[in-house]
Amino acid sequence: MEPGLALMIMDVCGAPALVRRVVHEIARTGLADGSGPKAPTVAVLGAAGKSGSLALAAAKENGAGRVLAIVRDDVESSVVSALGLADAVVVADARDPVQLPVAIEGTGGPADLTVVCVDVPGCEQPAILATGQGGTIIFFSMATHFAAAALGAEGVAADVRMLIGNGFVPGHAAYALSLVRDNATLRAHFAARLTKEHE
Repeated sequence: MEPGLALMIMDVCGAPALVRRVVHEIARTGLADGSGPKAPTVAVLGAAGKSGSLALAAAKENGAGRVLAIVRDDVESSVVSALGLADAVVVADARDPVQLPVAIEGTGGPADLTVVCVDVPGCEQPAILATGQGGTIIFFSMATHFAAAALGAEGVAADVRMLIGNGFVPGHAAYALSLVRDNATLRAHFAARLTKEHE
């Protein structure tokens, strides 16, 4: 693999490994509210980005029951649809606490696992409202305001587990590289991003 492409993947390689871990946990032990094991519905906010597309691939590969890709516009919708990694691609504002939960409900939600890969502030409350009781939210965005997330969940009586994506999970680099190596469409997606960044 070209070094530049490998570096681009390793920049966000913690995302798919943590998604894999949580999908396996839910499939094995169920949600935090005590409900039984299930193939989880996974919603990825910012699905057209680097960490978002890898999160989609990890969810799909590891037995998610339904994978929902949330993107900001029709251009991103076309890009993500072409990857073939989502059961539904939804155009919605990840910062809108009214629009986002409704959009996810309309495509098979609420989510059992919500993965926030949107690098803009204000996605905390929408992600909480889009996640079902007992579900999990992974915040990969460095724009996340963690006090807002904690107080927001309390304010709406949301029984959700919130994880900080710290960027490291054992084996994360090898796993992310293997996802891209094994999926020609995903690899082309990353290669196109790399080319665009060098223009």
